[in-house]
Amino acid sequence: MTWKKYEFTDAKWAEMKAKIQKTFPDIEGGKLTEYDHEKVTAVVEIGKLCTEWGTNEEGMQVCTKQAAKLSVDILWTDKPLTGWATYTVNVAPGQEAHQFAGMQWGDE
Repeated sequence: MTWKKYEFTDAKWAEMKAKIQKTFPDIEGGKLTEYDHEKVTAVVEIGKLCTEWGTNEEGMQVCTKQAAKLSVDILWTDKPLTGWATYTVNVAPGQEAHQFAGMQWGDE
């Protein structure tokens, strides 16, 4: 397994997500979409990370500015698919917004 962190625009994430999903019919004639576990073990759509913090009138810490791109963590079943390296984000150890149990960022 390989853990990688990525950033995407909303439109690019929709395009790339489709490459790691599969669709199949359900028992009622509809369609179900799920992640293809031959490609990925887990996907965590973190969202837009906070880039600036402030405090509200009650003194509570609040996000005042979000990143323009979505943050996504993927635990690949084997290696990342071709074409994904462009969207990889390098994060200093201990600064991750998310962790997979028992793994360090960048583990392969």
